[in-house]
Amino acid sequence: MRYQQTPISRLAKAGKFLQSDGAWHPFVDEEGMYYRVREKMVQRVRIEKGEDDETLLRLFEDFEPLPLRVLKEGFREELQFVVDDDRYLLTGNLLRVYDGWEQLSAAGKRLGIRLFFLGGNSLQYSIEFTEWHSQEIARVLLLSKAFARVASQLVKDAREGIPHLHTEITGLLRTAHEMMMEQNNINKEAPPRRGKKADVQGRLFDE
Repeated sequence: MRYQQTPISRLAKAGKFLQSDGAWHPFVDEEGMYYRVREKMVQRVRIEKGEDDETLLRLFEDFEPLPLRVLKEGFREELQFVVDDDRYLLTGNLLRVYDGWEQLSAAGKRLGIRLFFLGGNSLQYSIEFTEWHSQEIARVLLLSKAFARVASQLVKDAREGIPHLHTEITGLLRTAHEMMMEQNNINKEAPPRRGKKADVQGRLFDE
């Protein structure tokens, strides 16, 4: 499934034709695409082939729009999520291959990041998380930004022959993530879970 949000003001005249009752509605000409207008924001969910529309849309019933500052850089396209056993993945993120990327992969594992060689000169990574709510996903998005930023620096350093230890890379990742969390006023502590969400997740994984 893929998620994207856009301020309704950016849609100009097209925004006037959207239903603004806070409920999910299908796009007429796009199979598997749904939208909802909430807090002057258009939320869009794309359910891909083989996925269950009704089950996955339940995940977004109480899903608040993500802070715009979190999405300001690097996430203008759809965010891709996968349900993997008893956890979720933010996936589809690409990086450039460089000498020594295996150390970045090892450092990322401690933070729930899976990095693997995709082919050619590309790496792909995904981030695991177990709580489904806007605040946790904002945290994961900032972790993705931090990971991409550190990777970009490591690519430059590799070209210049500057080595980095595994522990040093881990420290760089944690520092970059913590700084982004602070800059975006994202609390590390998850909000209390409501029964409805827990029930939805339970039904999803039991199916």
